[in-house]
Amino acid sequence: MSLVVYGSNPGEAQKCFEAWAHPLPEGEHPIQTEIKKIVAGQFVEHLFNESGHEPIDWPRVSAQASATLQADAPDDFEPGYWADVNLLVRPENLAPDIELLQQSLPEDIRSGLNWSADKTYFFLVIILSPPPPPTEMLDEPEPEEPQDEDSPDAGDASVGGASTEFPQLADMKAAALVQARNSVVAAWLWRKFAAGTSLATDNIRIDPWCGAIAAEDTPLSE
Repeated sequence: MSLVVYGSNPGEAQKCFEAWAHPLPEGEHPIQTEIKKIVAGQFVEHLFNESGHEPIDWPRVSAQASATLQADAPDDFEPGYWADVNLLVRPENLAPDIELLQQSLPEDIRSGLNWSADKTYFFLVIILSPPPPPTEMLDEPEPEEPQDEDSPDAGDASVGGASTEFPQLADMKAAALVQARNSVVAAWLWRKFAAGTSLATDNIRIDPWCGAIAAEDTPLSE
């Protein structure tokens, strides 16, 4: 799940997140949570929608998103979290408007998405860092010994290798909050804003936004 922590400074936000991630144990066999790594990235301070963009009022937006989630619990299909937005919305040939964007999509994709302007969802657009260049082997690599499937190292991949083979696992460079009809429109709105900037051609990932936590307050939504 994707959760935003907002507050007056990063230290308070991190404390709030750690407290949220370690709830009081419940039941006979409570789930144990271990935080392996915490990373921070820049968050664009504007909410993007079809009307343009405006500075994010986190308490107001959080309350609005929470009310939307409680009133309507859609499946993952209509919002289009499954869509490959990097393939469908290219920065070099952006559609001039949403209608042409819809027409440019294959029928089997556009028919499954919500296109009603009266129904919108909140999305997190994650701007991904470019994968590191492949390391050149200067010497002949030694043959690797076959590895048992039960070995703890079996199936592991380096961070660089994983982000190259699976771009959606790359490190986050920045994030933005978008309100849109579906994930394809969310990606289109972001591409329009980022055109001409250093973020214009970066791969992106679309995540559903599940709420926000105020560092100085109790959780607004989960």
